[in-house]
Amino acid sequence: MRIVAVEMSASKGSVALVDQGEVRASFSWEEKRENRQQLFDALKALAIEWSSVDQFVVGRGPGAFSGMRIAFSVVNALAAPDKTPVVAHNSGAAVVYARGASQSVVVGDARRKQLWIGAFEGLELSRAFTLIEPSDLPEWIQRDTVVLSPDYDRLASVLDPYMGDSAGSSIPQAADLAKVVCLRARSGLEIELFEPLYLHPPVFVEPRFPA
Repeated sequence: MRIVAVEMSASKGSVALVDQGEVRASFSWEEKRENRQQLFDALKALAIEWSSVDQFVVGRGPGAFSGMRIAFSVVNALAAPDKTPVVAHNSGAAVVYARGASQSVVVGDARRKQLWIGAFEGLELSRAFTLIEPSDLPEWIQRDTVVLSPDYDRLASVLDPYMGDSAGSSIPQAADLAKVVCLRARSGLEIELFEPLYLHPPVFVEPRFPA
């Protein structure tokens, strides 16, 4: 199966071409909200016919709202002409895959003085992603739990007491995301919802000019 994956939930974006479980091409970049041209340059650099793709994969976070929204829009647009299947998967699993941890939590900065966090047994979520206060971290971390975070640069003071030798940012990569999806498909596991993982509830803003 030929897969193109797009991952834009963290401070670095990436795209990858994975064919028969092997990474054929992979490109990453520093995310800049004011300029998304890097994504389109990376997709062009894959140098493939989109009709040759069997499946598109997109990272659903948790993470950066704008990055995930753009990633979903782009893969939908690429898949539309040939009605190519599109799959979404949580980005935390890509981080866990790269680390190879048997028991881990992936935690990030949810803003508003909160963290988002999910617990994994292998590559599978054992506790779904949710919002917590920093003071709740000990409830999620057991003796052998590996703590991973794509937002370590912002959360170092909070996470260092729990991270040990895993200190540092763990950014989800598109190639690892595609491999996780391949492994799940071979095992006959269910596909996750095709929507970003937005954990904060919607915020209603009063219109400036009433109708």
